[in-house]
Amino acid sequence: MPELPFENGLKTLSWTEARLWPQFQAHRRADSEAVALVDCDDRPWTRGELAAMAAALTVELQSHGVGPGDRVLVAGHKTAGTLAAALAVSAIDSVFCPYSPKLGPSELTALDGALGHAATVVCAQADRWEVLPRPLDGRSDDPRDQDAVLIGFTSGSTGVPKGVMHGAGALNYATRACAAIAGLAPDDALLGIVPLDSAPGFTFTAHFALSQGRRLVFVDPWDPVQAMARAERFGCGWAIAVPTHLFTMVEAARQGLWTRRLPLKAMAVGGSAMTAELIADADKLLGVKALRMFGMSECMGHCSTWPDHPLDHRQRFDGQPFPGTEEEAFDAELTALPRGKRGQAGVRGPSLFLGYAQGMGAGQERMTPDGYYLTGDEIIRDDEGFVRVVGRIKDQIIRGGFNIDPAEVEAALLQHPAIAEAAVVAVPETKLGEQACAVCKLRPGFQTLDLPALLDHMAASGMSRKKWPEHLVLVDTMAVTPTGKLDKKAMGAHAAAVIARRRCTAA
Repeated sequence: MPELPFENGLKTLSWTEARLWPQFQAHRRADSEAVALVDCDDRPWTRGELAAMAAALTVELQSHGVGPGDRVLVAGHKTAGTLAAALAVSAIDSVFCPYSPKLGPSELTALDGALGHAATVVCAQADRWEVLPRPLDGRSDDPRDQDAVLIGFTSGSTGVPKGVMHGAGALNYATRACAAIAGLAPDDALLGIVPLDSAPGFTFTAHFALSQGRRLVFVDPWDPVQAMARAERFGCGWAIAVPTHLFTMVEAARQGLWTRRLPLKAMAVGGSAMTAELIADADKLLGVKALRMFGMSECMGHCSTWPDHPLDHRQRFDGQPFPGTEEEAFDAELTALPRGKRGQAGVRGPSLFLGYAQGMGAGQERMTPDGYYLTGDEIIRDDEGFVRVVGRIKDQIIRGGFNIDPAEVEAALLQHPAIAEAAVVAVPETKLGEQACAVCKLRPGFQTLDLPALLDHMAASGMSRKKWPEHLVLVDTMAVTPTGKLDKKAMGAHAAAVIARRRCTAA
């Protein structure tokens, strides 16, 4: 069991390579009647009840020939059954692959065709599930499946998502680091705000709680006042969220809908930009230490601020790397830069992924020769080791913590008969951080196109609503770079100016 000191020297971090099931079983044997989950209907589920469901589901999966190293696709519903599915998949040494129940038909078809899974499990109701086995000859033969426990999905450039593979140690490392940073006591519960359908979403809710014997309190649908009431009622000490969640909580307090200080010892916030004012307001109005945390599906939660950092540090920085994680800024030649210099973030350490799954991004990993994963973000590290994210090299739009791949949306836009050229760019938005704007040039003979008509087209394409553009800007000429490529920076600036004028007019 590795044991490493944090940079402040006040605590150490230790973790194991154990899978989820044996860790959960140890807690169940210690107290099977302890509550493991409070579901969205306030129904408490004990460790013993989850274990019994997991055992039944294990038998069913095995009856369909699902075994070690097989991939199991699981709908990420916030139910007790989904947690039981995660435990069952772990118990037979298979690979848990959560997906969003909100995927459009075309996206689910693409995922079904690429993953090579042995079965699909859907647990839309609390204690009921459906197992759909897959043909034997279509199953993955990726040798890394024997070491993987989780495959999360993130946007790809071809319409097929990338499959991000993680081993057990990565999940244990990231969650134990967060518990140590927040100073959680053994009986502190977790508030389950984020969806379970991504690698970080599953890791920092379900895995965090089940592996450490903590009570998990689900929140769904999102209502900031109800979420805060549940945190208070069930003694939640920690949560992870995107800035949108924290923004609506602060606004509820500002409007007098919530007047008490929360029991949360810390709230990790990541996924998109968060203003300094929001962090200060969380302190003042909610009594919550909002911690900027830097991470992504490929290297989950590897850098964070601390509750005892000065407010100005929590406002300006995205944290210090966890023990054992190395984070550097690199130049275009992949040379590590001195402290204080701006460059592309490269990270390596215990929470780094195993790689992308075969047929789902394998070979597209952006690595330096010495093993740093290049995130596409631009950072600056200071002399004290603090990391500050200052930009993003990649084009992805982060809308309220959800990643949108512009290329995928652009491909759908170009199927519209009126659109000759299209670029999807980010425009700033106070609540969500960013929104997607479609910048389009129309074909000859088409005089205009409005946003409702465009969204009808997106619906017909089968694309998830979460990826639809919120704005449409029509141009006579698309901006291009000197090399002839679409100049998204220029079009983003133009779109932001147009949207700002529209908002002023509507105000």
